[in-house]
Amino acid sequence: MAGAHQDSASPSTRPPAGRGVAWGWLVLWLAFATYAALLAPPEDAALTKALVKGAFTGSFGSTDPSIAAVFSMLGVVPVLVSSFLLRDGATRRLPAWPFALASFAIGAFAILPYLALRRVGGPRAEVRRASIVRRGLAHIVAKVGIVVALVALSAWGFIAGNPGIYAAAFRSAALVHVMTLDLMVCTALLFVLVEESRAQTGFTGESRIARAVRLVPLFGSAVWNASVTRPP
Repeated sequence: MAGAHQDSASPSTRPPAGRGVAWGWLVLWLAFATYAALLAPPEDAALTKALVKGAFTGSFGSTDPSIAAVFSMLGVVPVLVSSFLLRDGATRRLPAWPFALASFAIGAFAILPYLALRRVGGPRAEVRRASIVRRGLAHIVAKVGIVVALVALSAWGFIAGNPGIYAAAFRSAALVHVMTLDLMVCTALLFVLVEESRAQTGFTGESRIARAVRLVPLFGSAVWNASVTRPP
């Protein structure tokens, strides 16, 4: 009887599933934010102004294409991330859309808090109805468009850009330094989101190519998202 009582009581003494993972995301977010605030190089006001102006006008002036390409990719990556976050948030009480929207401005600084806090409140009794945005992101045109945009921007940066200029800007300009690290963190988080989607929501028609290409950083996540049909 004592053994039975001990076994029945033991689950209540264990931490809730996923709490340790949530704390891990929170620690990573704090570490990233602290690094960006305290250890990044000083700000280059002229470069920042040129990049922000280019984002609205489409013309980056004399800014090296490698820098402009990475900056532009950080406008495409949140679209890909949002397709996963909004789908995940549909099953949770904590809405995902504020974090997805914020990711267009601050990237991984918005994604990490969602991963840390998404279990707050527990699951929803009923799955949220798909919004126009979520339906749009699930359309094949949007999925393929993400892949094309990432490939085109990468090709532009590599072919027309100067690696030496980018490396110098990475060492001397806060925006280039942080946005590079942000792209790397988002790439790693996309791999996690793809694996979660495969394990939790299910999928149909995953080919061997899709299963293999998902391991390619960033582009693999985009190709997998475009080539696999997930149930509603």
